[in-house]
Amino acid sequence: MSRWFSTPRLIVYGFLALMALGTALLKLPVSTQAGISWANAFFVSVSAGSVTGLSTVTIQTTFTTFGQVVMMVLVQLGGLGIMTVTTIAALLVGQRVGFRSLLAVREEMDNVDSLRNTLRLLGQIAAITFAVEIVGAVVLAAAFFRRGMGLGESAFQGLFHSIMAFCNAGFTILPGEGLVPYAGDWLVVGTLVVVITLGGLGFPVLVNLYRYTDERRLSVHAKLVLITSGVLIVVGVASVAFMEWTNPATLGGETVSTQAAMSVFQGVTPRTAGFATVDYAEMRDTTLFVQTLLMFIGTAPTSTGGGVKVTTVALVFLIVASQVRGQDKITLFWRELPRTLVAKALAVLALSTVLIVVGTLTIMISDGLELLPALFEITSAFGTTGLSLNVTPDLSGFGKMLVAVIMFLGRVGPITFVIAMTARQRPPKYTYPQEDIAIG
Repeated sequence: MSRWFSTPRLIVYGFLALMALGTALLKLPVSTQAGISWANAFFVSVSAGSVTGLSTVTIQTTFTTFGQVVMMVLVQLGGLGIMTVTTIAALLVGQRVGFRSLLAVREEMDNVDSLRNTLRLLGQIAAITFAVEIVGAVVLAAAFFRRGMGLGESAFQGLFHSIMAFCNAGFTILPGEGLVPYAGDWLVVGTLVVVITLGGLGFPVLVNLYRYTDERRLSVHAKLVLITSGVLIVVGVASVAFMEWTNPATLGGETVSTQAAMSVFQGVTPRTAGFATVDYAEMRDTTLFVQTLLMFIGTAPTSTGGGVKVTTVALVFLIVASQVRGQDKITLFWRELPRTLVAKALAVLALSTVLIVVGTLTIMISDGLELLPALFEITSAFGTTGLSLNVTPDLSGFGKMLVAVIMFLGRVGPITFVIAMTARQRPPKYTYPQEDIAIG
């Protein structure tokens, strides 16, 4: 394959093309109520294509139904992955899928046993995705209809928010305060939490669960993702409940049922979903710090979410645990993990940290933000989360461009980096003598 059309570059080119097309479509007069600037159209397109959810405009009042449908398509394509969607589309119209397309999809998902299983896997991914989104849309539509919304509007709102939830994008088109009036509605909140969680598990885990009735086993990857995700959900929910229960600007003053629903919802959504039933600008700094950590970690690999991924953090924890025990090997569920994973995990963690630090410092200088708002906004962009302390609409032109770049890198960066690291390379024909250096 030519170096100009390697798999990492195809993925980057695919997302760039998607965001460019989205910008053009959102700029059309039919997409907006009263027009939109190219800069704002570009920002929203990047945010939708990277399944982030940050916006420089009010989605409900800026875009028409056509514009909102464009956003849904951008989020769906961005969530599933350009290579995956392209191959599925080719299969649906009966086109021949070439080796390059299969290889690109295989490496983007990073969980296919062999190329001959790729087509079967893609079919399962499509079936799982649309099944979850349809069920979520029906339940949400019923919940909105029960609250007095018209039948047609309920159906559209249900479909829109189901897609946003599964693809872990934080856009909402509900009138007024968005999801805030539904903070205590367990049918709405619970449905969104379930759909968000399923989207964040990643396609390998979903397919493993889908096949479980036949295979009766879970892979080491699936076990690690499920356990780590469960721990992070508990940490997120407990932190919100513990630190915000008595905050009169957020959970304080609500009924116990509503407080519990808000704690669950805001404990789950920071891991790249981006929905909110509270004003994040009113949260306590301690809560925002934990939420920032959750956004940084994100969801599982090859999921619709972002972040450094739960397996990366889990592997770093396993590395530390093995060093504390004085062991050279990293074992998990009676399996030994390859040492090459250590370098990949540390590289992804280091590059992501550097990106967030540089981005935070840059936006503090360019827009005069304080540390916490700047760090929160940049981490939200990198983790493709979409949560905000209400500073995004007021950013300078440079600040908006910077956040857009961070969103793009957050969506494709870890994927392309891992693919590049796993690409077959020609080993050197010589070695250097080894020598130790002091660590710690």
